[in-house]
Amino acid sequence: MTRRFYSNGKLLLAGEYVILDGALGLAVPTKFGQSLQASSIHSPQLRWTSLDEKGEIWFESSFTLEHYEPIESSDRETADTLSRILCAAKKGNPRFLETGHQVETRLGFSRNWGLGSSSTLINNIAQWAEIDAHELLWNSFSGSGYDISCAQHSHPIFYQLKKRAPIVAKATFDPTF
Repeated sequence: MTRRFYSNGKLLLAGEYVILDGALGLAVPTKFGQSLQASSIHSPQLRWTSLDEKGEIWFESSFTLEHYEPIESSDRETADTLSRILCAAKKGNPRFLETGHQVETRLGFSRNWGLGSSSTLINNIAQWAEIDAHELLWNSFSGSGYDISCAQHSHPIFYQLKKRAPIVAKATFDPTF
């Protein structure tokens, strides 16, 4: 069985880091994003391949299904970060990843653009694991979560964080430029 997920990138237009303190921010999802395709395999491991916007492999790894320890990897730091995200997802849904999978992610933008390669990945994994993406973000990284909300919407949003609860409202933002 193969499952596919997609998340939009993000641009924060107003709010900067004060969103962490409860300020209202204005953010726009981009047409560029990241996809994740997960296919079941008959091997007791997770095989991961990440492709850039040109379709070229920028990261590969395989993990044990227990604790998601990297077996081999093209980049140990990236593998450790991914392992942390997967462990948090498993904690959120113990039925997640009970069998082997082949995963392929594909960016629709350059990793250097700052459009949300991490947030789109977290949102895609959360969809796959059937858990709350904001909780996955806060259990594996930190941040306000506005980028997660952008990943989930196809229109501009107002975003505010109150007592660690994201408040999202549709924003009217349609500049002529």
